[in-house]
Amino acid sequence: MRRKEPHFGSPLRLEISFATMNAGIFFYRSWTKNVPRASEVIATKEDVLVSLVPELFAEAERRYAVLKEVSLQAPIGRRAIADATGFTERVVRNLAAELEANGLVTVTPAGISMTRRGEQLLVDLAAYFRTRQSVKRLERELVEILAMKEVRIVRGDSSRDRTVQRNLAQEGALLVARYLADDLVVAVSGGTTLSLVAKALPESTAKVTVVPARGGFGETLETQANTIAAMVARKTRGTYRMLHVPDGFSPELIDILRREDKSLREVEALIHRADLLIMGIGDAARMADLRQIPPAERATLMTGGAVGETLGYYARADGEIVYCRHNVGLTLEELGSVPDVVLVAGGSQKAAAILAMARAGVHGRLVTDEGAAQAIYQIVNSQRRQTHVNKSRD
Repeated sequence: MRRKEPHFGSPLRLEISFATMNAGIFFYRSWTKNVPRASEVIATKEDVLVSLVPELFAEAERRYAVLKEVSLQAPIGRRAIADATGFTERVVRNLAAELEANGLVTVTPAGISMTRRGEQLLVDLAAYFRTRQSVKRLERELVEILAMKEVRIVRGDSSRDRTVQRNLAQEGALLVARYLADDLVVAVSGGTTLSLVAKALPESTAKVTVVPARGGFGETLETQANTIAAMVARKTRGTYRMLHVPDGFSPELIDILRREDKSLREVEALIHRADLLIMGIGDAARMADLRQIPPAERATLMTGGAVGETLGYYARADGEIVYCRHNVGLTLEELGSVPDVVLVAGGSQKAAAILAMARAGVHGRLVTDEGAAQAIYQIVNSQRRQTHVNKSRD
């Protein structure tokens, strides 16, 4: 009797897809244990899976794309998913049915939503589908250039396409989710991108305490660090503490507030022992506007050549700090003592700012986009060429 061949057209769970991939990797490594490297054909996990079961990986990619859209916009309709992914509504309907059958989403008249199991799986699978090989090479280059622990690059340029900022924030949220655990103190900065990160954060049962990294500034409530801290706490079912000290108070006034306000001292103590810091990097001129820096101080900042800002510190292109805004919260000197720092910043227009703050000592795990990454690479290469020309003249 002829043996029946396995059929891969039926719905398969994403977990099975990656169990198959890992099994393929184990088999391949065992098989090639004593084979010279020159004869190796398969080099990556993706290559192993594609070679073993090509249609399985393609199906997993489609389901992952749908999961990402559901996570970002739930409850979401099939047509909206089709518009975002480029799939037909019929394909989306079939994929949604398969994901629902596997307990990863729920489908109701209001739209498609994630289950807790789906949220966790999305976090676990993010690294598998994130980037092309060419982008991974650029990530490795930027790890060296910026002295980061890790760099993740999403496709596109958020300075030119606002939808890329949404994808950037989601990638940042998925990275943050991997570091959440019970009893952690999580500090968050403010800003539009960080607000999107908080919204995209998968729900978790980690019992964390969330605090703003610094006092507030500006007038937009939804981008304030206090608001973002509350959003993250709700997503994690943790607790949060607020910091009611506006940006720009004098050191003398801050000292008075510390003496008079026990709550302020408690929140500040939590901030200074943060286990995880989530922060953005801004363009110096724009941040000076948002922080409503007085004209005289702004002139000092601009004549000093500031291009980047984070946590109230402004740095010029070579990383020298030219201005610091007084506030309660984390200082630049304390960043090295925070176990995990996640930086989320992108767009070609922010490239100089990201590079400047990295040179100023802002390091951690950076989530950025192709626009910023390529611009940083070009800036550094241009500077290296100029240095070489100057040396040759000498």
